[in-house]
Amino acid sequence: MRSIVPTARYHGTRRARKWQIQLLLGLSLFPIICQSQETKSNATGPDPSTCAPDANLQSTFSSSTRIRHWVNQPDYRGTFDILWTSIVTIFISTYSMLCLNVPAPKDSFSTRFRRRLLWMALGILGPEFPLTYAAGQWSRAKQSVVSFNAYNYKDWHMRQAFFADMGGFVFHARDGEPFPINATQLHWLVVNKFVEYPAITRKEIWDKSKQDTFTKVVTAFQISYLIIQCIARAIQGLAITTLELNALAIVVCSLMTSCFWLHKPADVQTPIHIHSSHSLAEITLNRDWSLTPLDFIDENGPGYSVNVQPFMKMPVIPPERPIQRIPNDRFPTNPYGIQEYFLCFATLLFTAIHVAGWSFEFPSRIERLLWHICSLLLFGITAAFWIFETAASWTRLGRWRTIYLFVFNRKALAEHKIRLARRSATMKRKSEQLPVPWEFATITPLAIIYGVARFYLIAEAFAELRNVPGTAYLNVQWTDFIPHI
Repeated sequence: MRSIVPTARYHGTRRARKWQIQLLLGLSLFPIICQSQETKSNATGPDPSTCAPDANLQSTFSSSTRIRHWVNQPDYRGTFDILWTSIVTIFISTYSMLCLNVPAPKDSFSTRFRRRLLWMALGILGPEFPLTYAAGQWSRAKQSVVSFNAYNYKDWHMRQAFFADMGGFVFHARDGEPFPINATQLHWLVVNKFVEYPAITRKEIWDKSKQDTFTKVVTAFQISYLIIQCIARAIQGLAITTLELNALAIVVCSLMTSCFWLHKPADVQTPIHIHSSHSLAEITLNRDWSLTPLDFIDENGPGYSVNVQPFMKMPVIPPERPIQRIPNDRFPTNPYGIQEYFLCFATLLFTAIHVAGWSFEFPSRIERLLWHICSLLLFGITAAFWIFETAASWTRLGRWRTIYLFVFNRKALAEHKIRLARRSATMKRKSEQLPVPWEFATITPLAIIYGVARFYLIAEAFAELRNVPGTAYLNVQWTDFIPHI
């Protein structure tokens, strides 16, 4: 009897949501509270220089003093405002952006928490990496929708596809251990009548998501404030710190990651269990496998185009077989779609934002020179990566020979295309998607240089706060943007 049985395991969903809301709200309101306190201690008159000594502040705002006129808010900010606003915006954007896969049943709270911290750190130090994974997952989800719709399963949506690819469905054969399956494996099982089509709606899947509307509103407000403030400061000729520029780059990259993960549920803890009346031997015909018995359909490991371990002949042995969760660093092996163009634009935009600090004033000439070098390295290496990756993918897919035959020998072109189609349909895609030797030898040193340059830009963002231009402390005059006669 084939059936779909949702688990009854309870994970404290309401408490988790309440804790997230309190944390995000507190972080967002804390700088406003601090600014109000700063306003009370600094608004002594039109000249900010007269309110620096603490004695003047205490005498002006003592309990025996009454002020009989309107007190304007000071038009300047402190170092704490710059530091806190940037850090909080980075934290909120990376925290709310993450949509990690379903954890294993044995994963403890500390394990899930450490995993989330790790991916948050990755989203701060290298936000282009979560963006790359999100783009690959979006591509596979879209491909899954096309595959299911081709068999008249018209209600299969991107949400169901994301849910399946994140380990939302656990397969139980008549014998053997249960294991998570992705959308491609589920499609094969459904088409071959080994399981019934999972009749779960988009609303039911979205109900499992822990990211509510209020969290998104707080995140959108904080991110919009930083972006609008940076644009307004540039228009009014006010200095922007390198910390704010770094925060802007991370936030923009996180926003584009969220676009790819728009339909992916967040923080799903419990999967849906799919049962089959067939044995594993009937389904797999006793094929060899490394991660799950359904490896012959599709593997839940990292994509071979980004996995250098097979190229270096380093076998990857999972700690438990079959694996009990789909890893978050799984890059689906379908990187040659429309998302590649968007991903190329997004990564180039992320590095170009750092180049926008070219004319900034730095504490020293050496720091300015290093910023110029490192920002150009980030942009140049990213552009070089896309050139090398495109050339390597064309090598793996045989496109160079296709172009050659198109120009010099069109008679052999048709036979070449047939040969490529047969190879794609009959051979496993491991060898086709392994990094070619020159790709590995070229990208590895560039990646090291990229990491060093990225580290300097982050370090300089905090080091610059010791000596910044005076206009960096002036607030934006928002009234200047209001049309008036």
